[in-house]
Amino acid sequence: MNTQTHLLLASALFARPGRENRLRNAAVICGALLPDAVIFVMFAWSKLIGTPESEVWSDWYFNPPWLTAIDWMNSLPLFGMILLAGWMLPKDPPASNLLSSVLMLFALAAITHLLGDLPFHVDDGHAHFVPLTEWRFVSPVSYWDPRHYGNIVALLELGLGLMLIIVLWRRFTGRLVRALLGLAVVSYAVPYVWFVLLGGHSDHFAALGQTAAI
Repeated sequence: MNTQTHLLLASALFARPGRENRLRNAAVICGALLPDAVIFVMFAWSKLIGTPESEVWSDWYFNPPWLTAIDWMNSLPLFGMILLAGWMLPKDPPASNLLSSVLMLFALAAITHLLGDLPFHVDDGHAHFVPLTEWRFVSPVSYWDPRHYGNIVALLELGLGLMLIIVLWRRFTGRLVRALLGLAVVSYAVPYVWFVLLGGHSDHFAALGQTAAI
């Protein structure tokens, strides 16, 4: 899935309106975003130092230190331990109860992200079970690659994203949240604009082709 869909799904499942829920909602957003954060940092760093995208996706993405960091940020055991720690914290006094809720929601949002990714990566998946094993599930279905039903999955994801936006629009009435939901609609056009209209698409396919050849 794309990052915005992960954010929308976790928010629909766990976020709630009200000032008293702001900290908990922030934990949900952070948890849903964290598994992709290293990839954004990697991409931004590559732009800062002028590395070609073909090298980023064929070399950086598949090798340490970036690969190691990405795998750890997509570790089910890691977020499972955080979830367990939050569950085991004492629920009294109220400050402990709040910390427990924040940790659990953070972990649940991250786990939701990982479970959403697992079925939709072919040769670019993550080692979701580090440090227990570096095994990677190779799915027959890709969330983006048309050679592996990516066109169909992208349309289904778009439909899911728009449905989640409607759910959250009805749940949250604040102007800021609704403005962000409006940006989420626009964000679904970003991959097409970047990879197709601006030429990154061919670089990405070239990178994967080089990797497969290796």
